[in-house]
Amino acid sequence: MTTLNLAQSKFITLKNGMRVMLCRPPEGEAAYVSLSVKAGHFYDPKKYQGLAHLLEHALFLGSQHLPKANEINDLAELCGGSINAWTGTEYANYHFHCHENALSAMLPAFCDMIAHPLLEPDALSKEVEAIEAEFQFKRKDDLRRLYQIHKETCNPEHPFSKFSVGNAQIFRRESIEQLQNVLISHHQRFYCASNMAMCIFSSQPENMLTDMLEEQFGIVSRGSPAPADWPELYLPEQMGTQINIEPLQAARRMIVTFPLPGLHNNYQVKPLDYISHLLGDEGEGSLLNYLKQQNWVTNLIAGSGIEGDDFKDFNVSFQLTQEGLDKREDILKALFSFLALIKSGISEQWRYEEKMQLFALAYQYEDAPKLMPVACEYSQHLFLYTFDEIPLFRTPIETYDKECLDEALRYFDARRIRVKLIAPGIDTDKQCRYYDAKYAIKSLEPAFIQSLNEESASAQMALPPPNPYLGKEYALCLPDSSFVKPALLHQEHGYRSWFGQDHQFHSPKGDIYLSFDTEAFCADVNATAAKRIWLACLNDALQSRYYRAEIAGLHYRLYGHQAGFSLHTRGFTNQQVLLAKQLISAINTTVPDREQFALRKSMQIQNLQNSLMNKPTNRLFSRLSVLIQRNTQAPVDLLAAVSECSYDHMMDTAQSALGHYYLETFMHGNWSGDEAKSFCKDVKKLTPGASGAPLARSVSRLPAGKTLLHHVPSEHDDAAVVLYLQAPSASIEDTVFCMILEQMLSGPFFNVLRTQKQLGYVVGTGYVPHNQHPGMALYVQSPRYPAADILKEITQFLFNQLNEIDFYSAYWHTIQQNLLKQLHEHDLSLSMKSQRLWISLGTADYQFNRNARLAACVKNMTFDTVRSYAERVANRQLYGELVLFANGHFNTAPPSTGVREDDIATFKSMMHQ
Repeated sequence: MTTLNLAQSKFITLKNGMRVMLCRPPEGEAAYVSLSVKAGHFYDPKKYQGLAHLLEHALFLGSQHLPKANEINDLAELCGGSINAWTGTEYANYHFHCHENALSAMLPAFCDMIAHPLLEPDALSKEVEAIEAEFQFKRKDDLRRLYQIHKETCNPEHPFSKFSVGNAQIFRRESIEQLQNVLISHHQRFYCASNMAMCIFSSQPENMLTDMLEEQFGIVSRGSPAPADWPELYLPEQMGTQINIEPLQAARRMIVTFPLPGLHNNYQVKPLDYISHLLGDEGEGSLLNYLKQQNWVTNLIAGSGIEGDDFKDFNVSFQLTQEGLDKREDILKALFSFLALIKSGISEQWRYEEKMQLFALAYQYEDAPKLMPVACEYSQHLFLYTFDEIPLFRTPIETYDKECLDEALRYFDARRIRVKLIAPGIDTDKQCRYYDAKYAIKSLEPAFIQSLNEESASAQMALPPPNPYLGKEYALCLPDSSFVKPALLHQEHGYRSWFGQDHQFHSPKGDIYLSFDTEAFCADVNATAAKRIWLACLNDALQSRYYRAEIAGLHYRLYGHQAGFSLHTRGFTNQQVLLAKQLISAINTTVPDREQFALRKSMQIQNLQNSLMNKPTNRLFSRLSVLIQRNTQAPVDLLAAVSECSYDHMMDTAQSALGHYYLETFMHGNWSGDEAKSFCKDVKKLTPGASGAPLARSVSRLPAGKTLLHHVPSEHDDAAVVLYLQAPSASIEDTVFCMILEQMLSGPFFNVLRTQKQLGYVVGTGYVPHNQHPGMALYVQSPRYPAADILKEITQFLFNQLNEIDFYSAYWHTIQQNLLKQLHEHDLSLSMKSQRLWISLGTADYQFNRNARLAACVKNMTFDTVRSYAERVANRQLYGELVLFANGHFNTAPPSTGVREDDIATFKSMMHQ
């Protein structure tokens, strides 16, 4: 098993003072580079709020040696990777990955982009449009609206209060030349070596990397460090308050915020991790379990919240029931009662040491982490920690320190809390800037605050007991060559069982999949609605019962699919078989009561209502899945069916479903063949209803040479279009051609429609298979152009590119190699491999080599073959075409080219003809 070992990291400081961390990745096929710059939105001039965000965008618009907009993106793609960036509070971050052997080409271009941006007025003017489109795109996003209210209710002298996104109104207050001068000045001040730190994951020799860095980034001026002497985030009158917020979506939440200093930076004791571990517990006796028993909340999350170098918001977020909305004071009392319980139990050292043991297990046997996010994390850590401290982060060095824990808990004082109450129709008297969200802020009564601080530990709640699922030793079983590939252990009518042994990761982990194909849950939309509520009730019943298993690294997921439902367990193989059998029994024996049904039904209605308010592009892709996957139901139809569903109908449907189904299981990981066979027999005994036949996952076939149109209603102001092209078959050849065409079009599509024409913020392409049937989508969401204009631009681009396919001949080798790299990518973790093998079983790929066959096809393909195929697509001889569109606020005529059918049932029936 390969893990990330930071203890072997090397740290260097360039001559100009820039700090760099070099780390060898577990597998050295790709390099990952992250540069953090202390130039986040905290440093925006008050007159140009959002400037850091604009500068981040502007750095991609051309540099001294790569003068064309997004040329750096094209280079990254040619180097077998990609490049991206984000702007946070204190830091901006730029990051890329590429082939190891391409790092010497990519790093100088990256440095050129950072150090020598052109910032030309014409390009800046277009990018202001992109920022405006991004701003408009988020105006009906409840999280963004909540964030703005947060800013307006903190200390106006703290830089967090600044508007971080920016918009056209701000950036066009003066001439574009003036904006250019401000950007140049801002770049010169903050983009210097004193404000930069880099993390590189690469297998190249340290001296070679050091020489490259000195040659490239060594020329960046030292500059002076950015200031960080901020005032307090909250004024005294902004604590001990309640903030009422009216959301757009149907939501009832209460977020209790405890403002803290930078306690999250304590990596030795990790006091906040321990406190959130106890507050966020979901087992029997927990705060959540108690509140659920009162029917006041449905979920609780502890520990999240904004943070910076020297401040942290510790949030306890409650998802409320309607009754809980009226009982919010009682919920706060229960929270402070549980905090009193935590304070009284701090001296019980064993509980802290158990948490430390769980932490150590998580790192000792972690799946291979995605290196790009890790690189971004550590490039920022270089500003806060010494070179000696950073290698200790991923080692179990936590130290029990009662004094430190007591000190942290002293900040959990009711006089400091900020309570955000989010609910439709709540009393408000203010409207926030930029997003027009309604809110009100008022002080909590001093007597109530005092009563919270005087709450004593409740006998109805308890701190977690010793974890019964925590194993004492995690051993590897002996390898058995009979199960290198998944083998069929048992097959009879209604039941089929597979087993594969892990011979790659050498980890004491595994996965168990069980798929129940149930006709009774798929008969119609009413049956699907009953299934959704039943699964929600079941998951709710299992949550507290098996939370200890989750904490001990034994995870489970019970979820619906188009042919029924599945159970997936994963994690340590110690006791996983026991957990899986307990869950199967629970599926068969758990009977939700009517109160639980009513609550989960109301939550399903709320979730479906909220899904109808998703952003237009999300709505279109959701509808695409409904139209193409024949057994998938649309949220708008499910909403009506869920609303009408009765308790008796749910129970009758579930009873029928569990009485007759087809079951397929797959066990993969650190088990012996005998253990797998024993589990197979036990499952058979536990599933007497396994007597049915497998259900088809059928796909609607779009007619080649015709364009079908489908309108999706949307509350959002933006118009949006998704053009979906369905390949003629699911063959290896059609799959490869579809993947190649999508990869060819991806970069140019973004450059032309997003960067040059500024159609909108959300612009892209994607390879979109449905049940392994290949297809690709081109999509645009726009605040400025109606759907008909967007479709015209998309189709014009598409067929221009396909008719000028020879342009891509110069890039064919790179496209071919990039695709081969994707198809040859190793499974990064045991769970990833288990999932891939499970999908192979679902598509009857019993050789388990689909990617290898796709790669062989790519390798043998010539550009002449691609040209011929593209010409047939351009002539509309091969692909089915489906246009999904949302009109937004535009009153102009919608797209009219093609056959339009907006009714879902009628559309699906047309595909049967």
